[in-house]
Amino acid sequence: YQCDTFIDCKNFSDESYECNSTNYTIAFIIIGVITGLLILFSCALIPVIIVFGYIHKLMRVRSASPPFLMIIITSIIFGYASIYAWFGQPQSVACGFQPWLLGLAVSSMVAALCAKNIRIAIIFRNPLKRKKISDLQVFLIWLVLVIPAVFILFLWTLISTPTATLVERDGHEHYICETGGFTGPPGGYVFFGIFVAYVLILLLVGAVISFLTRKVPSLFNESKLIAISIYNLVILAVIIIPVYFVLQNFNPFVGWLIRSLAIIYGFSATLFLMFYPKVYGLVKEGLKDPSGMLTKSKTSGSLETATTGSFDVTTA
Repeated sequence: YQCDTFIDCKNFSDESYECNSTNYTIAFIIIGVITGLLILFSCALIPVIIVFGYIHKLMRVRSASPPFLMIIITSIIFGYASIYAWFGQPQSVACGFQPWLLGLAVSSMVAALCAKNIRIAIIFRNPLKRKKISDLQVFLIWLVLVIPAVFILFLWTLISTPTATLVERDGHEHYICETGGFTGPPGGYVFFGIFVAYVLILLLVGAVISFLTRKVPSLFNESKLIAISIYNLVILAVIIIPVYFVLQNFNPFVGWLIRSLAIIYGFSATLFLMFYPKVYGLVKEGLKDPSGMLTKSKTSGSLETATTGSFDVTTA
């Protein structure tokens, strides 16, 4: 069982220092530490959103919608945490949590990006009229987009329950996460395909709206950053998912490594694109430009105001 790319002991003792080509224990430690640091960094952004979004209100944060930012950062934290569900010997509880932790994180983050784009599109659909969309409306849009993903995951868990199963590979028996429930192995692939298809539809919708809103005033225009995040996730999914399923059958450890790095990259790229401009602006400009300040738009000649709990555009 040693050095066979399967993790068969909870403490990794069968896959550690005697392997000639790979030190599995070090790999798990490195991925675990990096993931933990990213979770801590993401958690540190929550007070920043609260302070500069609700207490000392800054236009840079308010214009991005603090509830939207909170949904994004929470989804990213759960996405990072999902990596730990694949640590060690597969167990039924961990196998059951894998699609929920990662699936909800991905669908929630993508739905938030789409809701953000829809908000921008609604506000600037007609520049000659005053538009207003509240944070509650944005939240409802996000909720409507997330509910189908939750329903798919619920049916997946109910009908094709992921569970730890003892299977024979290369003359040895190993525990792996396999599909159980009423359907057995084919059901898991079916529900996985349905879930991925739904997320890709959300990404496509978000990409189209990003293109249509690419010329809105710069203060409210995060469409380019959101579009880059969406395109990045699409490319990542198209490349990584097939590669992972191929590697999973030949070298489960490499498959685990590729999946873990893909999760870290996907969520970290979105984290960087959504929060770096705001954090950099706060560091560079300090506490200037509090919420409620009117700024003259150079592109549309309108006065743009971000108000508490909603986003208004008033044409002068």
